[in-house]
Amino acid sequence: MIKTIKCKEQFSPERFKQLLLEEDTDTLIKLFDKDPSSVRRLITRYSYSPNEDIQKAAIDGFYNLSKQRAITQTNFFREIIRRHIWGMNDEGGNIDWSAPEIIGAVIAGQPKLFYEFISIMFYTAYEEPFFHTSLLKALLMIERSEPGAAKAFIKKTNSVIHNNDS
Repeated sequence: MIKTIKCKEQFSPERFKQLLLEEDTDTLIKLFDKDPSSVRRLITRYSYSPNEDIQKAAIDGFYNLSKQRAITQTNFFREIIRRHIWGMNDEGGNIDWSAPEIIGAVIAGQPKLFYEFISIMFYTAYEEPFFHTSLLKALLMIERSEPGAAKAFIKKTNSVIHNNDS
């Protein structure tokens, strides 16, 4: 069960979803500073939403947190990356569909800190066709943040996506 995050006002999961959709980064950072693990769990929860707006808002939440807090909490964000790499390899049927985008958002937030994970994310996701679209989105996010960092991987991903469409 996902708990309510307590600060000046209580943030239920539903209120937290609104916070993401409203792109209220300042409040997101304040909540993260109070309870990083609960914020991570809630954002992860919404990254699996079938609603594309909610899913995108959650991915953007990971990006904003990484951009503003990864320098001081590097290990916390490395753990997010590791969890989702593991999730892409899970053989128990609980496939982490949004994993490439979550990893990409964390990397894009601080590309110099997490550069070494680009290739790991790529090769983990590239092997499974159902990750290709999410992988491409992740790589484009990284490329926007750090031009040249993901260029070769984007080309390879585009190639395989277009070959699968044929």
